[in-house]
Amino acid sequence: MEEVVFGVEHELCYVIRIPENRVTIKVPKTKAVSNGLRPLLRGKDVKDLLEVLADKSSARPSGHWAEHYKDLERRIQSGGVLQVGSAVRDLMRLKAGAGLSFEEARLLEMADGYLARELAAVQGVTVEAARDIIRSSIGVGSEGV
Repeated sequence: MEEVVFGVEHELCYVIRIPENRVTIKVPKTKAVSNGLRPLLRGKDVKDLLEVLADKSSARPSGHWAEHYKDLERRIQSGGVLQVGSAVRDLMRLKAGAGLSFEEARLLEMADGYLARELAAVQGVTVEAARDIIRSSIGVGSEGV
């Protein structure tokens, strides 16, 4: 938390630093929820995430490609870690099987990055080690991303 001056008003802000691209984001505490900020994963949440990643019952894409893509995009943009995890799982398994379109590969790269960075932060490991945890849970090798 950091106190930030907006004109004549002082407001407490959450400070989010993203070292990969040297970005710092400051979100006023009073607007955190409306801006979609949520707490990092906790112990049980990590366990739930790993269960979602390991779930073998994920549905194979059926129907129109655009509908499948929109569903994946919706899950990723939801911001919910379990939804993002399910999208990463489905995309990695699809990549290991039939392969991905350019758009799906882009979605996978983005979502895997979100998931790996958060898992790394809460587990106290490197992002690459977190990616290994994700791949291992899903049951795909290092070619997963």
